[in-house]
Amino acid sequence: MDRVMSQSSGSDANSGRRSGGPICNCGKAIIVVKSWTNDNPGRRFYKCAVHGFFGWADEEKPCGWQKISLLEARDELRHQKDEIKLLKESLKAMNEHGLSGATTTMHTGLVNKYEQEKNHLENEVMAATEREIMLRQFIVLSWRGFIVVIGMILGLGK
Repeated sequence: MDRVMSQSSGSDANSGRRSGGPICNCGKAIIVVKSWTNDNPGRRFYKCAVHGFFGWADEEKPCGWQKISLLEARDELRHQKDEIKLLKESLKAMNEHGLSGATTTMHTGLVNKYEQEKNHLENEVMAATEREIMLRQFIVLSWRGFIVVIGMILGLGK
């Protein structure tokens, strides 16, 4: 039972749901939960609120590229959750203490960073627009030249 319990330790409590599945020996209802361990990413299992792991709901273990994709997605979600948590804490601190000291510096730094990125992107858009105009002019001139050459060939052929 210890080996099986360790496999479910990476599960996400928020991913559980009630099911019409088996009932635990203690009589408690069992929920279906997703495991997010390295060995069983995304694999569903039955979990008792009292005893923990009960059994696998999925017959097969994830493998190959699907397992790798699930692990990458799990890691990205964890990173995003951590980032959101830090941003919420920062926002809470800003609201509690007002915009002062380091918080103002951090806020100003972020605003400056985004303004620089915006300016850079605007410059890229302008450059791309200019390139598009030049390419259009080149195409028009090329067609005109092509028509003139064809006209000359036809005129000489008569």
